Amino acid sequence: MKSSRLHLNLLRDTEKLSSSPVRLRVMLPVMALLACAGCLVWWAMLATQLLLVKTQVSSLQDDIAGKEKAHANILAQMTEAREKQAQLDQLEMYSAARNLYGGMFARLAEVMPIRVQITKIEIPEQPPQNLMPPGGKGKPVWGPTGTVERMSMRIMGRTPKETPVLSLMESLEAPEFTNTLVVVKDPRLPDASPKVHSFRQDGSTTEDGSRLLLFDIEYRCQPRVFEKPQPPEPSRDEAGKGKGDKKK
Repeated sequence: MKSSRLHLNLLRDTEKLSSSPVRLRVMLPVMALLACAGCLVWWAMLATQLLLVKTQVSSLQDDIAGKEKAHANILAQMTEAREKQAQLDQLEMYSAARNLYGGMFARLAEVMPIRVQITKIEIPEQPPQNLMPPGGKGKPVWGPTGTVERMSMRIMGRTPKETPVLSLMESLEAPEFTNTLVVVKDPRLPDASPKVHSFRQDGSTTEDGSRLLLFDIEYRCQPRVFEKPQPPEPSRDEAGKGKGDKKK
């Protein structure tokens, strides 16, 4: 008679062994050691990089400190260059506004009537320009403060009668004078030129007992224009040469 075999499992769960050849309690410490070693290596690399960056920063700071004096000198030179350029611009504007009267006075002597005695020819000076900034504080500006300055000329003298004076005024309307003097005959205009300030008899008498006429006439001159002269435009020949050079 055959009997069935009995299989009894008398092992507890805690006594069962894993089928893996390496146990977990061995791997965990190994993995922990490897993680610690990796962290140490990473921290060492970060420390090395930080040291390199600090070294570079220190070197750059030393370089900047060494160049601060040179930078300050450059800034001072740039400021001085701007001031010199402002002075040059000012001188160019004053030079461009310079009016020449010598040639006009030479021609005036040629057309002066014989019976006219000139006692005074005056070109009144303009009041000094106020170059101080508003409030009077700070450095003066490199003027001029305006772009146009009105000029005039006054002719005063004596004559036995008014006919020679009228002849002189007609002579001053010639083209060789209108380049310097402005002639606007309409008396209704505020800028009429010439203006007769006075035309009256002198209180004193001459040797023959006749009285002279005193006259005071003011002519408006061409204004002074304070502008930098524009560079001359190239001529057609020079422009053609420049284009030819570019083509080559």
